[in-house]
Amino acid sequence: MADRIEDLRALLDRASYAYYVLDAPVLTDAEYDVLFRELVELERLHPERAGATSPTQRVGATPSQLFAPVEHASPMLSIDNVFDVSELDAWVDRLARLLGGEPTLFVELKIDGLALSLRYDGGLLVQAATRGDGRIGEDVTANIYVVDAIPKRIAYDAPLEVRGEIYLPRSSFQALNQDPTLKAPFANPRNAAAGSLRQKDPRVTASRGLAFFAYQLEEPTQFETHHEALAFLSSLGFAVEEHGSLVDQGQLFERVQQLDQSRADLDYETDGVVVKADRMVDRRRVGVTSRAPRWSIAFKFAPEEQLTRLLAIDISVGKTGKITPFAELDPVVVSGSTVARATLHNAEQIERKDVRVGDLVVVRKAGEIIPEVVGPVLAARTDDLPKYRFPDHCPSCGSVLVRDGDEADFRCPNRFCLEQLVQRLSHFGSRDALDIDGLGEMRARQLVELGLVGIPSDIYQLSSEEFAQLPGVGEKMIQRLMAGVEVSRGRTLGRILFGLAIDNVGVHVAQVVAASMRSLEDLLVAKVEDLVALDGIGETVASSVVGFRDDPYGSQLLSGLIAQGVVGATVIPQAASDRLAGQSFVITGSFSDYSRDQLRELIIANGGRVSESVSRKTDYLLAGERAGSKLEKAQQLGVEVIELPVLLSRISSE
Repeated sequence: MADRIEDLRALLDRASYAYYVLDAPVLTDAEYDVLFRELVELERLHPERAGATSPTQRVGATPSQLFAPVEHASPMLSIDNVFDVSELDAWVDRLARLLGGEPTLFVELKIDGLALSLRYDGGLLVQAATRGDGRIGEDVTANIYVVDAIPKRIAYDAPLEVRGEIYLPRSSFQALNQDPTLKAPFANPRNAAAGSLRQKDPRVTASRGLAFFAYQLEEPTQFETHHEALAFLSSLGFAVEEHGSLVDQGQLFERVQQLDQSRADLDYETDGVVVKADRMVDRRRVGVTSRAPRWSIAFKFAPEEQLTRLLAIDISVGKTGKITPFAELDPVVVSGSTVARATLHNAEQIERKDVRVGDLVVVRKAGEIIPEVVGPVLAARTDDLPKYRFPDHCPSCGSVLVRDGDEADFRCPNRFCLEQLVQRLSHFGSRDALDIDGLGEMRARQLVELGLVGIPSDIYQLSSEEFAQLPGVGEKMIQRLMAGVEVSRGRTLGRILFGLAIDNVGVHVAQVVAASMRSLEDLLVAKVEDLVALDGIGETVASSVVGFRDDPYGSQLLSGLIAQGVVGATVIPQAASDRLAGQSFVITGSFSDYSRDQLRELIIANGGRVSESVSRKTDYLLAGERAGSKLEKAQQLGVEVIELPVLLSRISSE
């Protein structure tokens, strides 16, 4: 047992140094937490083995030698963690016992960045320091002076210290990792934030797009509650994370669940929530330990990153011929679901990350985003793993792969490649396209591989006897498929255009193009210059549409659909009007009675325009349930936000 305790201490010490000083973690947060909790439990069972030098009694790690040391006026403590509801309830119960009554709680998101102390005097920023080991941090004042998100002058002359989290937004992180001058991509936004802050050249720091949230007013101390102190900081110009709220114990877990469910829409990483006693008098009564305050706890969400073994790299062929590599993984639970496959994006990403079969890799999954391989754990790589060589021929049809211009993706140029035919037929029948009941990827593959369907229009010529050739298909499924095919003949033109799987044509673009045409037959005579004249259609998209029509495959498909009467004459509702003429809308969130596609058609039918992104040119944001980052951007830009009843009333008003 003594050996295990010492092994854990040594491993956690190395991991802390790698995380806090080198910005190159050797363990995921979840793995560190598991090992840390094991050490806490062993020291509880064997108190004679506990000691002041244990990682359980310390904060952070010894500061780096790159920056001058700074002694904090008061220790920058860590926060203890809990991982399930029973532990959270137990902590609140313990706090209530210490206080002799139920506490008022403040719950806020735990931002995944780098803790920072900012000191002001005479209204000027005079010092910025990292947490370091909690007592001694690093002086990063020069670098903080070039971070636009942090105020350099405030309207408060007395000494003031604010503590918070400096972080890298997800959007900035993605842009940074595409920078070809980087020696290697960063594993995650937290590492990127720490690496960006600890630059010898402040100009590099300035270019990275760092942001900051204030979460604690250390000095002055006249405020009676935490939420009042945060309001004061906000009034001085500090950004305060907007999801913080007051709760009681009965409301706490519901609020935690709400934050967990909505965090995927945020532009910053968060791995949990921090729960604090709101009243300052309560904080003073319960005090702190050598490592953490007793009045605060962190509830950790299910981890979004895990380590697992890369078993193989396979290649998929998409509906437009795009070649996408993906990782076959030793199954691992990430964010509550089992992940056995993850995207590797493209050949350039594999080359930059230098991912190899057999590597121990970091797998990441945020909300509903497709799991991806972040990168390998180089410290765990053995010398016998060969560098991966990207294929130069299509794995489905054997055609030589091509890559146009500066594109990152390789493509199979053969439009009649079997795998492309399968994916196009599956896409043709998908919900946002022709919505053919019963036609998923499995049925599409059977139809193509049996030679019953070559291009999607062939499906309209199939008889019940031909559908009966599909493996595992009974009479009910045959009737379902045939009914689904027949119903799809009446789909709108926008759905049909989207179902054609034209490069660069998504749902929105398809609707814009459809609104300018009477039926699919108009596409046969469309010109690039006509399409470019449409709102939101550029030359790239227009060339893709015309190029598809003129391609042998596209020409054959269009002729086949027209011959079958699937021409998608745009249906204008009887109630259509010009009441939304000249108005630009963006749609976000979900709606119980309408799909986004239906709302888009409704707005267009009444003279409005629908765009995909919010800008200063947007007139209205139509917001449904679980509206995400678009809502935040609309509020920042002062765009009017309306709900569905308001839209419907404007359309129906006389």
